[in-house]
Amino acid sequence: MFILVNCSNLKAGGGLQVADSICNQLNRFSQHRFYVVLSPYLDIIKDKIGNYSNIEVFTYEIPNTFNTIVRGRDKFLDNLVATKNINIVLTVFGPSRWCPKVQHLSGFAMAHLVLLDSPYYKRMPFILRLKCYMENSIRKWSFKRSAHYFWTENTYITDRLTKLFGNRKVYTVTNYYNQIFDDPKSWDRKIRLPEFQGTTCLSISTYYPHKNFEILIKLVKSLRESHPNFKVRFVLSFDECQMPVPKDLKEMFVFIGRVSVAECPFLYEQCDIMFMPTLLECFTATYPEAMRMEKPIVTTDMDFARGLCGDAACYYSAVDPQAAAEAIYKVATDKEYSKHLVKNGKNRLLTYDNYEQRVDKLIKILEEIKN
Repeated sequence: MFILVNCSNLKAGGGLQVADSICNQLNRFSQHRFYVVLSPYLDIIKDKIGNYSNIEVFTYEIPNTFNTIVRGRDKFLDNLVATKNINIVLTVFGPSRWCPKVQHLSGFAMAHLVLLDSPYYKRMPFILRLKCYMENSIRKWSFKRSAHYFWTENTYITDRLTKLFGNRKVYTVTNYYNQIFDDPKSWDRKIRLPEFQGTTCLSISTYYPHKNFEILIKLVKSLRESHPNFKVRFVLSFDECQMPVPKDLKEMFVFIGRVSVAECPFLYEQCDIMFMPTLLECFTATYPEAMRMEKPIVTTDMDFARGLCGDAACYYSAVDPQAAAEAIYKVATDKEYSKHLVKNGKNRLLTYDNYEQRVDKLIKILEEIKN
């Protein structure tokens, strides 16, 4: 088959990591010819996959124009389909805004559309909820218009999406950690955290409102009051301007800004706990990453989180900063409990599709659709 792998719409977040992982496995399928369209934010992998004999790479960022948003047409991508005799399109994560004139399998990671019962929405002022409702309606229309089939990374999300779209086939292919975690020689070790005699909590994530990082301000205040001798800091992979911190709390935060996939493993090595306060998620690679790096997980007591982590995480009531503080304190001070979580994490990893199995499944799905 001639397969177009569309990453032209990816700009930030876990989608970049997934695209990187998938594209680096395509050379294993010599029976197929791949035309990979990378956004400029993925240009770093162009040289890695450009030398594969069955892959041709293009750099292109799909624009927000009348043609793409309203008509679903894009001259560059339409031309690729026509001139390269494309049989089928795989968009890593949609909405693509583009409607290919061939069969189209789209990844779905837009939890906003299927987790409407999340406290993220319940806490919103009415006007913001109305705005989100309108945005979600547009996203739903865009997804439904552009793709014939979908895949999600979580069976819980697959069930929700099947109910949302009804007449569309939805497959499940789980996420995993990037293969670079298994190759220490490729780790980028340039980010060295300042020396610290205490517990270091790591959160690798793009800053989004639904990640609920604002809970950290009240969380650290609660820790100071309840456990004044407990030393802790939080390492965050975004900039302080996105979440200003009061002067008296600055020493408890380390803002490292955006990090590459290659920089992540060494960051985990330097930390003690992976903390993820998210309220909306289809999947977050930080869960299997922490399991792979043998770090205990503290996260929200949400159905999607329990579905992904099982007994490999310490959960807290999602919007309760005091509960989050106590969860972190428990994991940091109860070493046997922490070891128990790490052990369970190793077992939990076996339930995910690893990076090779994920691509194997996606290619089989494409073959099934084509046939």
